[in-house]
Order: sequence, then C-alpha cells, then structure tokens
Amino acid sequence: MKSIKLKLIIMYLALVLIVMMVSGTYIIFSLKASEIDKAQNQMQLYSEKISEQVVLSFEETQFQSGLDQFSTADSTSSQIQGNIIDLNGTTLASTSEERTPYQQYKYSVIMTAMAGEASFSTERDDSSIEWLRSAYPVDINGEVKYIIFCQMDATEINDHLSQTATTIIFSSVLALILTAFMGYFFARSLTGPIAALTSRAKEMAEGNLSNSATVYANDEIGQLTHSFNFMASELSKHIAETTKEKNRIEIILHNMTDGVISYNNHGELMLFNPVSMDLLELKEMIPTLDEFISSYDIDSSVYLDMGNDFFKTAVFPVGNKYVNASFSPYTNEKNEFAGVIVVLQDITEQKKLDDMRKEFVANVSHELRTPLTTIKSYTETLIDGAIDERGIALDFLDIINSEADRMAFLVRDLLQLSRLDNNQYTLNLSRFNLNDLINENIRQNKIHAENKHQSLSYVPFDNDVSVTADRDRVTQVVNNLLSNAIKYSPEQAKIDISVSEDSRFYKITVKDTGMGISKEDLPRIFERFYRVDKARSRAMGGTGLGLAIAKNIMESHGGTITAESEYGKGTAMTIWLPKETTETPKN
Repeated sequence: MKSIKLKLIIMYLALVLIVMMVSGTYIIFSLKASEIDKAQNQMQLYSEKISEQVVLSFEETQFQSGLDQFSTADSTSSQIQGNIIDLNGTTLASTSEERTPYQQYKYSVIMTAMAGEASFSTERDDSSIEWLRSAYPVDINGEVKYIIFCQMDATEINDHLSQTATTIIFSSVLALILTAFMGYFFARSLTGPIAALTSRAKEMAEGNLSNSATVYANDEIGQLTHSFNFMASELSKHIAETTKEKNRIEIILHNMTDGVISYNNHGELMLFNPVSMDLLELKEMIPTLDEFISSYDIDSSVYLDMGNDFFKTAVFPVGNKYVNASFSPYTNEKNEFAGVIVVLQDITEQKKLDDMRKEFVANVSHELRTPLTTIKSYTETLIDGAIDERGIALDFLDIINSEADRMAFLVRDLLQLSRLDNNQYTLNLSRFNLNDLINENIRQNKIHAENKHQSLSYVPFDNDVSVTADRDRVTQVVNNLLSNAIKYSPEQAKIDISVSEDSRFYKITVKDTGMGISKEDLPRIFERFYRVDKARSRAMGGTGLGLAIAKNIMESHGGTITAESEYGKGTAMTIWLPKETTETPKN
C-alpha cells in the first residue's frame, strides 16, 4: 500500500473494529455473568423459601402432606424447577413432574450438597440445552436431612444474549461504515495538503518556482506548507542569483580576449570559452590536461608538481602564432586541490615587438659601433704620429668627420622617430599646392638622377590640387621616397611620379624600374633598421629608419604609405594623403 490515505483509513477501521470487538465481547460476557448471577440468586432464594416453607415448617407427621402441597404447587410463574431429595438420592417431591415415580437426579451439585455445602453449576444435557443447577442442603438438628435441588433452562438467557450480540454486531458494522466515511475525510484532510506539497515539489524539480502551495490550515501541515513556500521563495532567489552569476561568468568568458580552459583534479575538461579554441586552432577541445600538455609539447613539470600554490607559464607556437599558457590551481570549499585553470594569451605581436626591440638595440649598437670604431682607430693613428704627415692627417680627419656626420644623422633620425612615437611634436598645418611640392622635390633630386643617367619624370595633376598638411613633413616623406628610388635603382633606370585621387585621399606614387623587393621582405620594409640589402644600404649611407619615419609622419596626418613590388622588375611606393587633415597629434 503506497497511499497514506488508504493506510490511515485501514488503520482507523482496524482500531474501531478492535475496540468494538473487545467492548462487545466484554459486554456479552458481562451480561451473561450478570444473568447467571441473577439466576443463581433467584435459585438460592427459591431453595431457602422451600426449605423454610415446606421442609422446616411441617412436623414430621405432616411432612408428607407438605411434600404433596409442594408437588402440586403451580410452577408456571417461575422458570425454576424445584425438587426435594433425601440423602439416598431419592426425589421426594418435584414441581416439574405430576406423579411418582419421580426422576432420580445424580448431578455433582447434589453430591456436593449432601456433603453439607451449597453448590451451583451450568451444564448441558444430551440435547445441548444449557441448564443452571443448584443444590441446597437442609440442616435439621445439625445434620443434613434433605437436599433442595433446583434447575433452570438457560435458553431464554442465551436468546437474550444472542439478541444483544446481534445488536452489537449491527452497531459495529454501522460504526465501521461511519468510521470509513469519517476516516476518508480525516485522511483526506491530512493527505490533501501533503499531495499538494508533493505536486508542488515535482513542479519545483521541473524548474517552476513561481507558484506557491495553498495553506489549508494553521496546524503543523499548514506550518510545513508555510516553510515549504518560504524555502521555494529563497531557493528561487538563490537560483536566480546563481543563474545571474553563471550568465555573467559566461558572458565574461565569451567576451574575453584571452582563452580560458578549466580541468578538474583528475585532469578532465570542465569548461572552456570559444577564444581558447580559436587560439589553439581547434575544432574540438582537447578532453584531458595530459593530452593538452603532450599536444603542444609543453614541459611536463607544469603538471607533475601540481599543487595548491603553483603557478607556471609556458610559451608554445600554434601555426603562425605564439601562445602563452598560464597554469594556476583552484581549490574547493575544503581548501583541497580541485583542478587547474589554463589562461591562454596570444603574444604573437608582443613577441614580434620584443624581437624588434632586440633587433633595434642590436642595430643601433651596430650602427654606432662601426663609426665609433672607425673614429677611434683613425684618432689613435693620428696620435701615434700620422698627424705629422699633413696629407694623411687630412684624409683621416675627413673620414672622422664623415663618420661623425653619420652618427649625427643616426641620432637625429632616432630622436625624430622617438618624438613621432610619443607624439612629442605638433603638425604645422598649412594650405599648399601639391603639384608645386612635388616639382620642388624633383628639382632637388634631379641632379642625383642625372649622375646615374636615370630618367625622372612627372606629369602634373590635371587639377590645381591644394591640401592642408604639414608641408615640411610631407616634403620629407616625398624626398625620402625619391632618394630611395634613385639610390636603389641602377643606371638607366626610369623613375615616374604620379598623383591620383579617390573620395578621401590624394595618392602620390613613386614608381621605379629597379631591382624590386622580394615577397618575404616586402611586409618588413617599414620596420626600423630593416634593410633588404644591408651591405649596400649601409654603403650608401642609409640608417634604415627613413621609411619608418615616413610612415609615422603619414599616419599622424591620418594617412599611410603602401608598397607594391616585384623582385627584379621594380617597386611602387604610394603616399596616401587625406584631402582634409582632421586629426592632429597631441603635444
């Protein structure tokens, strides 16, 4: 039986049935005992009456007359059958028989009375009729002379008891029916709120925490319902807070630029964000920490000594990227090691900048060391006596002066580049004609081109082009491109300058037919100190900073410089100059 309602009804019925059975049985036995006691008292009184009125009231000469009167007495008004018996067991008189010979009685109660003690018993005869029998001794002069034997048919008493038992059974059945109805409503009053709470609990398990259970009463179940509703309300708040926090964490993880991967203390994958898969160039995340470590050839010490206080990093390549992985532990509520979080960062640009910085320091050191070495060696030679020979001394001093100028140019370019990087300058904006500026630069560089028998040509732009920019800075950029084209193009080369436009920019293109730049070198020509042909560039007096400075200048105007080249066929450098300069660097 799984229903509490059915259990309560059955227990209620069983209790009432037991009470009715016990009480009914007690009533029946009590009534029977009472009736038997009543009959016994009647028979005793009857025996005493016979003893006084029949036996003791007549003289011995008149005793027979008294017996005759006793035998002929009307006994229909009484259910008691009386008999007078002598000590030999002979019935002398009887109210149940009209004539002699009378029946002889040999019951145990008579034997007991002959011994001088009154006796009473209930017995059944051969026809299963129950009789109540009593024997009363008559004592004359201290000696038992006669026995008053009485008996009564107990059928009427038993019929009365049967009627009483029937009434009790009927009452019990009626009580059980009423109890069933009352038990049903009683059980329903108990199980109804419990069923409602059960249904509400199932709804809560399915995620519905908004509805409250109905409070039917202010009893213990009502208090339980109140507590249940309060628990549901608090649980709803906690779930809302947990969901809010979970969503916040998911949003943070989803929008982080760093990749995040979490593994538990068994090295199994717990969570990760999409950025981590992009950084690792994976379509499916690696399921275990061991596989992650081995897949990217990370030092195994990262996880062999994994503990609560460790923090380790590892850098490894992924395709064309460099990824930095930071391994840090996290603990549970018992402060026990629960797993490890791996934070992934794309440090490709940082590594490139770090490599460029190292290369820059090395280049600057190299660029300064060469002229310094030359100056020192020639100075020492002069000190050792070469100064006395005027011709040699002048040649040495000329070389020293040239190397000093080279260092000055280098320092000047470095200072200018530093100011450009840190925005420590102000554009001196003015309105000027672009055709005039280009023609002026051509005149300045024409003699150098003619010395190499190069063709330098420019067809002015159709319209009268006026721009707002820093004229000196733009002149520096155009001059740098022209001088580079002349320097790095062979004799008889052709150098063309042209101007075009689109909706936002004027584009100044310097195109030569020189040796060109390879595809590998082309993306790096604007890096500091980067030279395609280092020996040739250094021999021509270049510092390797010109294009880097030129690009910085154009970007400060809101434009840029781009390069197109094919190795062995020439290079085209394009200046993108905004038609209207709207941004000015801060001081």
